[in-house]
Amino acid sequence: MKSSNSGYTVRCIICDTVNDERVTSTYCTNCGGVLTVDYKEAREEIQYPLKNIIPDPLKTDFTSLKKLERLSELYEADLYAKLELENPTGCFKDRGSYIEVLKALELGADAICLASTGNMAASVAAYACYFKIPCFVFVPEQTPDAKLAQSTIYDATIIRIKGDFRTCELLCREFAKSGNYYLAGDYVFRQEGQKSFSYELIEQGAMDYDYIFVPIGAGTNFAAIYKGLVELKAAGRIDTIPSFVAVQPEQSSPVVEGIFKKEKIIKDQVNTMADAVAVADPFDFYKVLEGINETNGHAFTATENELLSSMKEMTVEEGIFTEPACAIPLACFKNNLDIFKGKKCLFVLTGTGLKAAHIVAKYSLSSPILSPKLERIQQYIESGFPDMQKNSWGQSRDLYSGNVTLDENHEKLYTEYVNGINKKGKTLREAEIKALKSMVSATDADLEFPVEIVDYKITMRKHGLVAAAVKMKINDGEEVVSLEQGVGPMDAVLAAMKAETDSFLALQILNHEVEILSPDTDSLVIVTLTLEKEGHEFTAKGASPDTIEALIQAFVNGLAIANKALAV
Repeated sequence: MKSSNSGYTVRCIICDTVNDERVTSTYCTNCGGVLTVDYKEAREEIQYPLKNIIPDPLKTDFTSLKKLERLSELYEADLYAKLELENPTGCFKDRGSYIEVLKALELGADAICLASTGNMAASVAAYACYFKIPCFVFVPEQTPDAKLAQSTIYDATIIRIKGDFRTCELLCREFAKSGNYYLAGDYVFRQEGQKSFSYELIEQGAMDYDYIFVPIGAGTNFAAIYKGLVELKAAGRIDTIPSFVAVQPEQSSPVVEGIFKKEKIIKDQVNTMADAVAVADPFDFYKVLEGINETNGHAFTATENELLSSMKEMTVEEGIFTEPACAIPLACFKNNLDIFKGKKCLFVLTGTGLKAAHIVAKYSLSSPILSPKLERIQQYIESGFPDMQKNSWGQSRDLYSGNVTLDENHEKLYTEYVNGINKKGKTLREAEIKALKSMVSATDADLEFPVEIVDYKITMRKHGLVAAAVKMKINDGEEVVSLEQGVGPMDAVLAAMKAETDSFLALQILNHEVEILSPDTDSLVIVTLTLEKEGHEFTAKGASPDTIEALIQAFVNGLAIANKALAV
């Protein structure tokens, strides 16, 4: 597809004011409205708002257009998917980042900046890195490093800010104004890049779809695809535009709500596993509303459980592993078969599931650790656990796996836990029993413990550090007492244990999680520790009504697990 332009203006869609791109590429300087690019003439080839266009150096091929054969047969419709997850960074954002970075260079910017914790940050960082322009990414303080891995490897400067994402966004805008910095985001030039989707699509076959399903966050991708088809129709390359279907998670649906109310809705906050579309203030709402109105389209939502089900279904039936946002089209399609049955539908699959590994981990049962014995492997296969893993997707892993049949060694371990809990006067509830069984079933029951904790004492002070004394037996030797201090009881106890155990097995504590299974004061507590030694990570758990005892169990189990693994 040859790229050129015949001249263009940057116009506000609210007040029609023509804006100067050297002054703003975000909001109208007259009314604060959203901007769009108008070209002076219609052309068959794609037009970009650039003086000079070079081929995308990272993206060399179209993303695939795939017929969903099994799902089409199952639901009696003609279903297709455009696999935007095949873009260079695994996400549709690359189309827009390519143009935004070129525009930043054309405008002579010294750097590019944006607020993002995920796909857009990785995408802009990739293109900025290639074109050798500095990139600054503003993120909230609690953003996990794993979400920033792609941005980091592309040499972006990560700026962590105390506060929420909105705080980061506002500060990033101030930063952009403070110097000669291009502000990237869901703005007018990103839309121009993302409209290339439509130009690719008509090169891949007849534009005879009845419906195009687009997951919605800010609405920019929806607006871009629609704009591309409008331009193609104006140039005479297509006769009609398919009806658009805007889809969102039920827990993050300001656009769908706004479409029904005919006005823009801004939420205080949104919360969904489909974090790629978790946008409280949808920047391009009015462009989406226009697309829905002009194509006689629809707007639907799907629940979190429906997203999980459809995400798994797309993976199992069609072999396409996507991020949760891509599950919304299939979920909404299934919820409205009375409309879509027998129709030709296109699902826009925006990103790869490799970016959602944490979601898969959260809603999948972990495999238990088995002793290296053939009979144990056979017992595991016959226990029903593997089938349970396959069938439990989307359900609470703890409650579901609590129904698994334990072998003799794991039953013994479970009984030891229960006896210890009962001695504290605690009676386990049904949910706690299942959670405990789940934890035990995933534990190696064939461990040798280098340490036995005999007793411990914690001294709390109103001011100053907490003191801990831990009595322990090391390798069945004589008892020793370790004294240490920490900022809290857990920190002090861990410090006391490590003061002795580091002499023979020094483990670094990477993370700890405390799960309280009910609001009651005697609730069962499960503590999970992530430990590291020589580049190897180990996860260990402990359970008790007492948080400190659960922590001690988890650490001792971690020592045993690491000791066994490193000895192999």
